Amino acid sequence: MLKKASKEADEIQTRLLQEQSEREKVQQERYKLQEEHKELQRDVSSYQQQLLMRETEKKALKNELQALQTKFNDQTTLLNDRTRELRGAQAFLSTADTLSGAEVIRLVDELNQEIMQTAAFISDSFDFARKPEHVDEIKEASLRTSELIGPVMTSLLGTVQHGEDPLLIQIALQAATVEFSRWIIMTWDFDGLQAEQPLAEIYGDVRETESQAVSGRWRALTRSHAQKVALQETDVHSTMVAHISDTLVIVMIAAGCTKNYDDAYREFTMKFGERVSNIVRMAARLNRAMGEEVTSADLWPTHAAAGERFDTESMKDFDEGSGAQSGVVLCTTALGLQRSEKLGNGEAAEHRTFTLAKPKVALEAIADGMERETEVSED
Repeated sequence: MLKKASKEADEIQTRLLQEQSEREKVQQERYKLQEEHKELQRDVSSYQQQLLMRETEKKALKNELQALQTKFNDQTTLLNDRTRELRGAQAFLSTADTLSGAEVIRLVDELNQEIMQTAAFISDSFDFARKPEHVDEIKEASLRTSELIGPVMTSLLGTVQHGEDPLLIQIALQAATVEFSRWIIMTWDFDGLQAEQPLAEIYGDVRETESQAVSGRWRALTRSHAQKVALQETDVHSTMVAHISDTLVIVMIAAGCTKNYDDAYREFTMKFGERVSNIVRMAARLNRAMGEEVTSADLWPTHAAAGERFDTESMKDFDEGSGAQSGVVLCTTALGLQRSEKLGNGEAAEHRTFTLAKPKVALEAIADGMERETEVSED
């Protein structure tokens, strides 16, 4: 019995020791887990702090990026503004022409040819014999032509017989058309702003005080915008066509056209309206060419005034076969072309002028030998 109890006691003691050992192991494991938990907590806390730092850095970087983006946008806007300003300055100061001198000469030649051919066709298409019933119209027409092509030509138109040879009428028609074409080429605003003289005077001052590049661009921009503001292009064209047509019919009436003004004008516009329209287009094209497309120099059409002494250095005789070396200018029949360029600036500046094409003129002597007739009376 005692052995049995002792044995049970030993077994209990053994179990107790085992349990004690197991408790110690559990305790150690618990302690280890607690330490690992603490370590994890420390790691989590560290990660949280790092995450907070990253968030803070992210916000700072985002703010910095926004500031940089705003600065970049401002600089881009400023760059675009400066680029536009630079392009404007380059365009204003550029001396590059969009049309060469040779091309302008060609345009002038084409205009002169069209004027000559049109005048020849017109003079051959009407009959001329002064009628007593037209004497009042002839007198009124003569007053107007005298202002445009001069009293000498007007007197010749009224005294020379044109029935067999209308050459003098052709010359007068050329002279009148040339004069209107010259005005169209040189005008600043087609008189729509009533500022022709002021603009010309301002440009004269700009040309004297500024460089060729600046004055040329000023001319181009001012002429372009003045014409846009003044009138619509279609209005200008139709007005000029009507004006020239009226003037040419008046010249024919002064020369003794067999038709009265109304009939002559009606027939004229039907037969030659398109040709006159083409002349206006060609003259307007030269206005743009000389006024806006050539800025490296100044180009302008040249003519000779009635009564001026003939000079072979600056003009050509309309009658090339005459061999004339002297005489008195009756009228200009074809425009010339001159070029002037300002070199340098300030007191050292100089203007160099060249004749690119001489104007053609008819001399008073061309009427020598033409048959005259007595003036028509009212009786």
